[in-house]
Amino acid sequence: MEEAGFIQQILDFVAAHHGGWGPVVIVASSLIEYVFPPFPGDVITLFGTFLVVRGLWSFPFALALTTGGSLLGATLGYYLGVWLGRRLDRLPSETEITRWTPLTREKYELVLERFRRHGVAYIAINRFLPGIRAFFFVVAGASRMSLGQVLLFATLSALVWNALILGLGLSIGANWERLRFVFSSYTTGVWILLAILFLVMVGLWFFRRRRARPNKG
Repeated sequence: MEEAGFIQQILDFVAAHHGGWGPVVIVASSLIEYVFPPFPGDVITLFGTFLVVRGLWSFPFALALTTGGSLLGATLGYYLGVWLGRRLDRLPSETEITRWTPLTREKYELVLERFRRHGVAYIAINRFLPGIRAFFFVVAGASRMSLGQVLLFATLSALVWNALILGLGLSIGANWERLRFVFSSYTTGVWILLAILFLVMVGLWFFRRRRARPNKG
């Protein structure tokens, strides 16, 4: 309840200051969710759609705000990954450790190698994956992926996603609760699909590991 009240206060502030600090709050919320995924930046971005429907903002203006905030957040996440990557490069090798550790240099390099192979695709779909999109930019920075390439596909992803949100708002009209319900249903559906995908991947990993064990019978 406290979190919901906090978000409502932000929405009220944006509505009351739509010609002043409101746009700054929209940009900031789009940025923050890239470095602090629990922050519901998409809800505040969605509210920008509501202001477009009410005629307080133009469609291009709202699209520029949300996309600009997304790119700032993506850039910050990327450089956080560069900083983190420089430290993880010094991870000990499996031959240098005497006890089990969740992350070794070999495991870390395997993650980076897989990301380099499909990194462009991950960045291109990042806006459609709530909650985990920030991870992609951190890994992109750690893997030394080109910043220009990252920002190019991040821009395309953000433009498509934000345009869809704004289009959804225009089609639904000035019914904020209905607009929020539709978006919430989408977010819940994505989380369910991600959970199912995760369980399938874990199941396949256990299955392959079991098959790889020598048959003692």
